[in-house]
Amino acid sequence: MKSRSHKRSSSLQILQSSVKWHHMEHMATSLCDAYSNVVTDQAMILAMNSSFVDPLLQFESQLKIIESSFKRVFAIPSLEEVKEMGDCEDDKEDLENLYRNILNIFEDTLLILVSKDLYKLQVLKEMVMWMNEDRSYLQERAMVIISRVLSFASRKARGYASFDAPCLGVLAAELSLLCSHADSSITQQASVGMYHLLCIAKHQNDILKNKSAKYDKSGSQHFLPFASDAEFLPKALQREKTKIAQNVGETLMPSLLTDFVWSLLVRLSASDYTTALEASTILKLTLEYHAHKVTMVSKIVDFIYKQLRGNSSHIMKQAMLQVITLLTRMSPKKVIFQMMDYPVPADNTLIMMWHAAGSESSVAPHVLKTILLILKGKPGEMHDKIMDRRRFSLDATNMMPVAASQALCTLLPVCPYKKAVAQFFPQLLMALMLQLSYSSNLKLMTEDRPLYAWDALSVLLNCSGLQHVDTALKKKNCRNQFSQELFHHHGVHLVAKTLSDYKFPQFPETLHYLYKLSVEGPRGSEDSVITVIFLTEVSFIDCEQPDSHSPSLYKFKSTLQPSPSLNADSYQELRQ
Repeated sequence: MKSRSHKRSSSLQILQSSVKWHHMEHMATSLCDAYSNVVTDQAMILAMNSSFVDPLLQFESQLKIIESSFKRVFAIPSLEEVKEMGDCEDDKEDLENLYRNILNIFEDTLLILVSKDLYKLQVLKEMVMWMNEDRSYLQERAMVIISRVLSFASRKARGYASFDAPCLGVLAAELSLLCSHADSSITQQASVGMYHLLCIAKHQNDILKNKSAKYDKSGSQHFLPFASDAEFLPKALQREKTKIAQNVGETLMPSLLTDFVWSLLVRLSASDYTTALEASTILKLTLEYHAHKVTMVSKIVDFIYKQLRGNSSHIMKQAMLQVITLLTRMSPKKVIFQMMDYPVPADNTLIMMWHAAGSESSVAPHVLKTILLILKGKPGEMHDKIMDRRRFSLDATNMMPVAASQALCTLLPVCPYKKAVAQFFPQLLMALMLQLSYSSNLKLMTEDRPLYAWDALSVLLNCSGLQHVDTALKKKNCRNQFSQELFHHHGVHLVAKTLSDYKFPQFPETLHYLYKLSVEGPRGSEDSVITVIFLTEVSFIDCEQPDSHSPSLYKFKSTLQPSPSLNADSYQELRQ
């Protein structure tokens, strides 16, 4: 009964208001039309809210009406212009009341929707999008409504044991940009809205982590968004990009933070350079502090590749490459695997991205480990054993090992990789020797697809202080040995013998690694042949050393036997 009487009184009030402002129709037609439409729209939206319709279909229908209502409501003249329409003080007061009622009815509609379901905060995200599309709308008034609705939602969220608000990441990204708006009134409202959004996200985290809420003495919830900063206030977010990035990263769960990052990344392509610059700054700060929480790294890398490839002179090119660097710092494996999955030979865009990934010295060992993992695969295989799942890359075959070889040509000469190269010299050397064998078997060296494994081997030697070995191999025309399948065994022997002749300093760790490979057993007979050739040849270096008869080395050498898979006659031919 109370509900029915309440509805009757509300209807009566609306009717009375309609009659009151009817006499002003000739003075402010646009206001009267907006008022009539917003009342009708509210009735339709709330009717849908009470109907038993599929929730998604219900929301989509409501959103269409809200968009139409938004464009009418916020296209009305400003309050100053409205007041000028009146001839006397009474008319001006009535026009101002009409103006405020239009905005209040629109706001009430949103509050009712959000009170029923926090999922419908999605409407606020759409409102910001509509504001961006047309700057002629009353942006300050729209921001006031957005901040009020978020304030209401933050209080409402405290009473929920669980709720779903998937738009928080995208909405946070939009508000973060508005926190540095040229109009201080918009900046103020955006910072208040951001504060309440973070309160909602913080409570959502507490629910998911099964943390008990804190209560004050009166029994009401004592809700602080950031336990580490009890003095945190909305004002602190105004034009403070570092604090925004830190607080957003701390508060949003990984999926929402990823939405935040993705939204800012997309804004780097905005036609408005100021917006793009603001987005790049916040994005960089967020990834510097919280890149470890970001998911969908491969999707982000792919987006950047497509953006830069489509526009090599992209105004935000350096900002996008910085994103690659920061993501590599926290997720090197994901970044490298994605960048190896593009066609070979790599284009200039991909090489730029490799340089960006290679500039992060702290993860150089992890990058090389990932590349070594990829180099274990055979080019041309339809089944990718590395990822342990069936995949079809852009060549319809697995060409990631070829891409990895080309990537080494770019990464190894980079200064931050010098120490890592020394650490992984034996592994890189043997991985490239195997790739040379695979490539010659598949005849991968063509005009448009060079023998990158050979180029990478040359770079490895030069980066490891073995320039004289590289020069000697070139004089011996060793590269041609690998370009022909019948002679690539001789090429392997030639590389091993040249290293032995020059008594390369990396001999001890290389010998140890070769021994390890021979004991563990390579995967195929061809791998065994290459391992034995190398192992036998470089072991002759130690035979010339004064301490070569020590017990430990004698025991070590006694295990060096030719692989059963290698024919004895062919083995002798190779040794000769």
